[in-house]
Amino acid sequence: MKYQRLVTVVTTDPDYCFAGRIEDADGCELKCTDGRPVAHEYPRDPFSVKVNLDRDFRGVKLPSLIGNTRSLLMLHREVVDLFEKELDLGEHERLPFSLVNHKGRTHSKDYVFLNPLGAVDIAAASSDFLRYPSGGIYGCKAWVLVAAKLKGLPDIVRPNEVPTHYMVSERLLALVAEHELTNFEVTPVTLV
Repeated sequence: MKYQRLVTVVTTDPDYCFAGRIEDADGCELKCTDGRPVAHEYPRDPFSVKVNLDRDFRGVKLPSLIGNTRSLLMLHREVVDLFEKELDLGEHERLPFSLVNHKGRTHSKDYVFLNPLGAVDIAAASSDFLRYPSGGIYGCKAWVLVAAKLKGLPDIVRPNEVPTHYMVSERLLALVAEHELTNFEVTPVTLV
């Protein structure tokens, strides 16, 4: 199966809302970015977690995937329902939150953080990794994935080297196209 990298910092349509500050998540949103389980420490009232619309982006139209700079999968709950029914998401968590508009009012309670748990060894050494001066990896300009390592994996996976990136299968992308889900953007990866 082929995979592509899902972009979470989607800003191509100015009418779509873009996530800004997150309140009352008790740090859970940070752990969601690298695939650690957080459901056991998520606030008892999940709607007390507030994702504020970014004031630099005036869009208020609700897309299927809300763009953000935190590498979070913020999806409409019906999208996650569809994915859970039609795809193999592997071990994951869905964590509801309140989307708050520019006036401080609840705009929607229909979104969740989708947190695919764990990360897998799928990257080839020839990937163009971005490195700190100390040698640690913080990103990747061009992913090269080992095709043999992708067999039998879920439809959304995180690579070990940069778990804040998501690789999504062609099956997921076909479902996105079939149901005309909005604000999904991918970048190609190379398979070896």
